[in-house]
Amino acid sequence: MPNPLPVKKTAPANRQSPVVAPPLWVWSLTGAGVLIGFGLLYLMAVRSENQLSQQFATDAETLLRREWAMRSDSVTRVVVLGTSLVEYGVADTGFFENRCGKRIRVIKLYRESVTINAFTEEAPIFKILERYPPDMLCLEENLLVFRLPYSLNPSLSEDLVGAVSRHLALQVKAVKIRFGWRATDPKRGLFQGFPHEQQVLNQIDTTDLTTILAEIKKREVRTRTELPALYNSLQRLHRRGTHLVLLHLPRPAVLEAAIYSKNRTPQLLDLISYYHQQYQLDHWQFNRSMPFHYFVDQAHLNHIGNPIYSAWLADKICQTAALPRR
Repeated sequence: MPNPLPVKKTAPANRQSPVVAPPLWVWSLTGAGVLIGFGLLYLMAVRSENQLSQQFATDAETLLRREWAMRSDSVTRVVVLGTSLVEYGVADTGFFENRCGKRIRVIKLYRESVTINAFTEEAPIFKILERYPPDMLCLEENLLVFRLPYSLNPSLSEDLVGAVSRHLALQVKAVKIRFGWRATDPKRGLFQGFPHEQQVLNQIDTTDLTTILAEIKKREVRTRTELPALYNSLQRLHRRGTHLVLLHLPRPAVLEAAIYSKNRTPQLLDLISYYHQQYQLDHWQFNRSMPFHYFVDQAHLNHIGNPIYSAWLADKICQTAALPRR
């Protein structure tokens, strides 16, 4: 009688093969690859920002030189300098001319997600303004009163990973537009144009809002001596006859309350008063409460809020500047 075949014993179902950790050299190689990759991204971001800064300064000088060449007493020229809050919040020249009924040119110089360094260290916009001084210069309040934590330039940012990420997002957006995968934003030139988004924010992203409120609470008010080169430029512009304005651009009411909190207000008022006494900077505060549906997001005015704010700004300019009739 043949011997029966041996029966194979199966391993218990709950028994697993031991996981062998990769050797140390693999971890070292992976870590080195990550560091090298981030370093390359960092260098690309810095180079890209430097190129953007140079282009911005060149374009701004070209625009101001052209305005200066056409300068006459029959037109009042107003430069509004700031971030994307200026881009979205301030209307174009035609709006101001119609509102004032007088000859006025409003020139917007703005860059997204930047600090005052973007207009001084990275691109010497104030040196250009000294060569071609406008009749009035409105400076976004945020840039001069707060020490903002963000900057597109990784070398100047307090959050290197965030700065590199913002650059990557901008590069991805540019590639999508170039290959037709994303429509170009309507009427968004470098200095003129208002992006006429028709959507209204009906439901607020509370997570994003919480993040913004946390960032606002960490903001520090600048000291009186932080920006000496800028202050010198402001004094020279004032001596050349430029009317200087520290311009408030509104945020949704809940954010305004956090920005101008009671514990921060005395510092702000003291700094603004100092700016006025030392550098003849008038402070224009927009006091109307703006609900969220006046904004595209948690910061930028939309097609509803833009005309309201711009009408207020036009009235302030008309009341202050000696505007020639059309």
